[in-house]
This record gives sequence, structure tokens and C-alpha cells, in this order.
Amino acid sequence: MFKKNLLYILFLYSIYNFFVFFTWYLGDTQMIIESAYYLSLKASVPLFLFIFFIHIFYHKNEVDAAQVISFPPIIFLFSSNCGFLLATTNMYFLQMYKVPEFFDVLRNNIFGLIFIFVAIGIISSALRIFKSHSEDPNPTSISTQIFCDGIYKHTRNPMYMGLILFQIGLGMVLSMTHIIFFTFLTYIVFRYGVIEKEEVYLRNKFGDSYIKYMQKTRRWF
Repeated sequence: MFKKNLLYILFLYSIYNFFVFFTWYLGDTQMIIESAYYLSLKASVPLFLFIFFIHIFYHKNEVDAAQVISFPPIIFLFSSNCGFLLATTNMYFLQMYKVPEFFDVLRNNIFGLIFIFVAIGIISSALRIFKSHSEDPNPTSISTQIFCDGIYKHTRNPMYMGLILFQIGLGMVLSMTHIIFFTFLTYIVFRYGVIEKEEVYLRNKFGDSYIKYMQKTRRWF
């Protein structure tokens, strides 16, 4: 009970401070640089602690499961939070560089929302397939079957692709390009810390059936 309460407190405190920060960041209210940086730390540090404790408390791969590095949503949160913290540290503390103006094209609410809605649609479609087959989508759990229908006809990793698209959209909507830049980190960790380990596990478990699926359907799209 203590673990869950601690996680709830950290997450809600972080989300509240993110809301306060971006209400100011995207608005017209003035704030001194030191206060802005302090507010960004009040948002990002509790989220890092939340991520750390989720991993420590709950990440455990089953013996008969892919030996993934961590939970994919936690990887997404970590990467996005790294982008946010680097952006605010540079803007309000170090001030070592300025993001080139041509990246301003990435600050777009409309396109950001499109990315987010597409991401939600892709992830929801994949989760519905797991639910309809009574399978746990958590990659740390045992896999009992291969999905080749629905969204899985077009991509072997729709949920991971959805999280990457969501991160791009989030960076656009929040007008913070560093969050978008850090999708490269999300991709690298997904690619080598999750997907490759899943592929090894599924090849070993399902043999030719999974190899044929790999040959027929691409890893991303």
C-alpha cells in the first residue's frame, strides 16, 4: 500500500507542476528565469522518481518472457522527461545554445494533435486485439500466441510506434522541440532494449510461425 501511495503522490505532484509550468510557458504571464527553472524541476524530478520506483518495484521479467529492459510506457516517460529537463536547463540555467529557428516548424498544435490522435488510435487498436485474445500486453509476461490480424497485419510493433508518434505530437503541442528530439532515444531503447529481445524470445518460442510473420510484416510499417 505504501508503494502505491508513494507512486500516486509523486505522479500527481509531477502532473500538477507540469500543468502549472506549461500554463505559464504557453501563456503570456511573465516569470523570472530562476522561478521558471525551479518550477520545471518541481515537475521533472518527481516524475523521474516515479519512473525509477515503478521500475524498481514492479519490473520483473517472467522466465518464459522477453527479457526487456523496462516497461515501454516508462521508457517513453523517461525519454520525454529527459527532453523537457534538457530544454528547461538550457533555457533557464545553462543557456549554452539556441535551437535553430527552422525547427519552429515543429511547434504546431494542429499537427501535434493529429499525431497524438493517430497514436491513440494505433495503441487502442493493438490493445483491443490483446483483450479479444485474452492476452497480457505487458512484454514482461508470457506470450501464448502470435497476432497477425488487425493493426498487426501492417506493423509488428504498433504500440511502440504509437508511443513514438505520441511523443512527437506531445512535443509539438507543448512547443518544446527537445521532447521531439528525444524520440530518437525512445526509438533506440525500444529497438535494442525491447523489440530485439522480444524477437529473440518469440523466434525461440514459436519458431517458423514467427519467422514467417517477420518476413511478411515489417517491424514498424
